[in-house]
Amino acid sequence: MPKEKKINFPEQELATELSELQKELCGLTQACLGKLDTDAVWVFRLFKDITPEKWDELSAKHDLQQWLTMPIDSDAFPQLKKFQKTLENLSYQTDHDALTGLANRRAFDRILDIEIERSKRAKTPLSLAIFDLDDFKSVNDTYGHSKGDEVLTRFAEHLQASTRRYDLAARFGGEEFALIMAGSGVVKATQLLNRLLHEFKEIEFHSSDGETSFNVTCSAGLTCFKGTVNMTEKQLIDLADEALYDAKSSGKDQVKVSRLPFVDNVPNETLVQANEKQFLFGGK
Repeated sequence: MPKEKKINFPEQELATELSELQKELCGLTQACLGKLDTDAVWVFRLFKDITPEKWDELSAKHDLQQWLTMPIDSDAFPQLKKFQKTLENLSYQTDHDALTGLANRRAFDRILDIEIERSKRAKTPLSLAIFDLDDFKSVNDTYGHSKGDEVLTRFAEHLQASTRRYDLAARFGGEEFALIMAGSGVVKATQLLNRLLHEFKEIEFHSSDGETSFNVTCSAGLTCFKGTVNMTEKQLIDLADEALYDAKSSGKDQVKVSRLPFVDNVPNETLVQANEKQFLFGGK
């Protein structure tokens, strides 16, 4: 049998060296926590007598995938493509929830801030909904966390499929989700949310042994902004959150609308009651 080709460098020593360096760098920066800093340096290490294929094997064996490689005496194109793919994956992971694939809180905050400014400039409606799956803890306790993950993933898929291409669906964390609906007033947004909640509670889930089926309901808090008053991202989220609390405390499985911030600007001489103002001035 042919003998295995020996490597001309001590594999374990190399792995230890890179691992220790990685730990040291992680202790000095936030890069290992996913918070990339604009101030950074590249660290180079020359490996003799090792091919890209051997490096792939070595990095998988010793958990060194964070290190990027580049051949210096052969075609670099394959490694550049791999480098590009790595950057794309890192970019995606920075803005997306790992379980559901929806935007994460970081991306949500950024887009909401942009949409608030756009609403202020154009005086167009902007609706924000926050969702919470009802009694989700009992799903985990009764059917297990893997089944709970299935429910979260299914809700995320339903949320994404039920909204427009230019809406932003995000996972806040846990069993909470959010939806930014640019250009939608309170009437149109309420209709969408009621349909979404009704369709989701019709979805049937099954226990791992297949002997039990169950359904999950969801509550939602909705608020709407029209760019006519000063409103921060936090204030808008707080309004939607208060409406969500109202929905949960009022029996769950429903949509509740917050006080609309721009309604207070409507003159009292109109003699329109507050709830009528909400409907008349909430937009479509």
